Amino acid sequence: MRKILFLDFDGVMVTDRYHEHLTAIGQSLRDNYGAKFDPVCVENLRHIIDSTDAGIVVTSTWKMTMGQDGIRQMWDDRHLPGKVIGVTPDIDPIHRGNEIDAWLDANPGTVRYAIIDDAPLVDFFNENQMEHLFRVNECTGIDEDTAQSVINHLCNR
Repeated sequence: MRKILFLDFDGVMVTDRYHEHLTAIGQSLRDNYGAKFDPVCVENLRHIIDSTDAGIVVTSTWKMTMGQDGIRQMWDDRHLPGKVIGVTPDIDPIHRGNEIDAWLDANPGTVRYAIIDDAPLVDFFNENQMEHLFRVNECTGIDEDTAQSVINHLCNR
């Protein structure tokens, strides 16, 4: 069974906490690709990937400006964990659930998946996705508890 992680960036990998830290030490909030990812979130993502071997499908609006190839290049250049295997289609960024369903329909097979997002509204996602949704606080992004919950979900523990 393939394991897929649908991943948002802003509020999940890009956090208020890290940007406040960068500002406090006088470092840039951005690099050539955009806002810098919080290293704590990167390590928690690494733990998820190392524990599950899940492929990453990007749901972030970054896909609209960077495209799949640009995101993959950023992944390599930033030395981020795991492999980006795709991006969801640009259907309606306000209702990411429709984009996730479209990606799943276009990539048939047995899949166990998790969605990590900071979306404040439940209607961003479809009813059938609620059990797969792991909401994070935009200030802290992926924390240890979320990482462990996603691991347990993907490994069906």
